[in-house]
Amino acid sequence: MSRIKRGILYFFTIHHLILFSQNKLKVDTIFVDSIPKKILYDNKIYKLNAGFFSLNGGYYISNNLTTSMKGVTFNFNFHILKEWYAQVGLIRLKDEQSLQFPEKKDINVSYFNLLLSPFVIKTENIHFAFIFNPLGITYGGGYKDETFHYKGIIAQDSTETIQNNYFGLNFYSTVQCIYKFKYDLGIGLGAYAELSTNNTIIAGLNVSLYFSAAFKGYQTKPAWYYKKNPDKD
Repeated sequence: MSRIKRGILYFFTIHHLILFSQNKLKVDTIFVDSIPKKILYDNKIYKLNAGFFSLNGGYYISNNLTTSMKGVTFNFNFHILKEWYAQVGLIRLKDEQSLQFPEKKDINVSYFNLLLSPFVIKTENIHFAFIFNPLGITYGGGYKDETFHYKGIIAQDSTETIQNNYFGLNFYSTVQCIYKFKYDLGIGLGAYAELSTNNTIIAGLNVSLYFSAAFKGYQTKPAWYYKKNPDKD
């Protein structure tokens, strides 16, 4: 390799290293009584272990309801201690479809549940968050209408509707993996599973929008000021 080529390669290597070091943002941690409470990042002040909200939409299946339900859930999560949160939320599932085989019928499903979990774990860093709810309780339910179409003895087109109701106290579990394009905003994937007392199983995958209450304000003073005065924003 000639000296000119080596010089060009050396120049671009140094140039990329300089750009990388400039783009890498520094994180300063603010401690209160030796406990990390806030960080300074991207010229902003963020509270650690802040409450957060997630909105999730996706597709769900069930052994008793139907195999292609659309659903939305949203959860409010309140910080308890360290990485421990409590969660309250709602899930809404709905499906309408017409089948021709093996029998001609219409299916209508409407499902609505309240969610409560006293133990949710969230671990996070600057760009990622992992949220796991091992076990929570749900209360509510819904119904499944099956309207059968057939030719009757007198009428040429008769129908018969059978309704199954699903109400009661159930159990659920969730997991979410979030990519945070801002420290307090992100998008990711999640999974939901529910088991009812009548052996109805619901499972689904969804896309999650993540919103955190971590933002406290903009950094207007040097980092040493906030470290010396940890209660100041």
